[in-house]
Amino acid sequence: MNEYSPFLKLKNGELSALSKLTPEDRKYLFPLLEIPRDDKCTTEECLISKIDRNVKKIKKGIKDNFSFYIDNYEVPDNIKIKGVDNYQYLIDSLRDFDIIPVVGFDRVNTHNDIAIKHANKYSKKIAFRITQDYFENFLAYKNDMDILLNKINSDVSRIILLDCNYIEKTILEKCKIILLNILRIIIDSNTFSKIVVTGSSIPALIGNIVKVNSNIFLNRNEIILFKTIKEKFYNAPIIFGDYTVISPEYSELDLKPEYFPNLMTPKIIYTLTDLQYFTRGRGLKEYGYGQYFIQVADIIKKQFFRGKNFSWGDNFLYEKAVNRGTNITPSSIVGPTVNAHIKFMIEEIKKGSI
Repeated sequence: MNEYSPFLKLKNGELSALSKLTPEDRKYLFPLLEIPRDDKCTTEECLISKIDRNVKKIKKGIKDNFSFYIDNYEVPDNIKIKGVDNYQYLIDSLRDFDIIPVVGFDRVNTHNDIAIKHANKYSKKIAFRITQDYFENFLAYKNDMDILLNKINSDVSRIILLDCNYIEKTILEKCKIILLNILRIIIDSNTFSKIVVTGSSIPALIGNIVKVNSNIFLNRNEIILFKTIKEKFYNAPIIFGDYTVISPEYSELDLKPEYFPNLMTPKIIYTLTDLQYFTRGRGLKEYGYGQYFIQVADIIKKQFFRGKNFSWGDNFLYEKAVNRGTNITPSSIVGPTVNAHIKFMIEEIKKGSI
């Protein structure tokens, strides 16, 4: 299937990446948007502000009514909005779009009920998200899934999201075996119209894989996993997903902005089909933001660079490399690199490379 489902945080960088895609590109795109974990945002007022701000950005930046999954997986259930589960407010805020609500094993009943009600009455589509924590004991939870599915009207399309999250190299082979077993059960049931398999090879702490002031290529374990699955189930409606160039374990830092340069190093991730190129600098406080210019100049000279006309993100890298201009920051580099990644993945999937 010529579809791609990146899992994105509901944040400025990721939303700008989506807004810079053409409507034609977005026809191939069924992303999942979710609110990132933020330990500072613990009140109703804060969560309303976060949702309203980002929904406004979606409506301003994306005029065509494309379809996406919407989730609040990392938002605490105890934060109510107007006395109701916060998922209701999130869904109501996005009624202008063709949203697909998400249910799961690890959700409170009120969340799942809200999602099912919306699917039955409005969207006629619903997604069941299963995270890696439930893979090994999937059969033990399958009865719970069947109970939920029985609440969904027969005219509602059911989609399953198999979320591998961070796929560390040491668990890749185990993950293949477990997922293949799950997929045999799912495909035999003929319950789901689409099966999205997603994951990432990027850990929360980039320093675990890339040394300071160095460049490396890293295997994309999510691609290795997906190709194994497609080889075994080539006729099944299996769709590729990933977390683009953002770690699935990302969370909002509980730090004051002035502390960022003390702890952060500049990094850029550029995506190839089976690999990702990582370039990491030294501490921002001591060596400065100018390191980003060195990094983008390095990338555009590489044989794998796709050229400034390939995407908005690639053009950003090129323009910064040759014109310098204003500083690149850890936040301003997110949108362009996510955009470059998404555009590349759309083209690879259209070509049948994945």
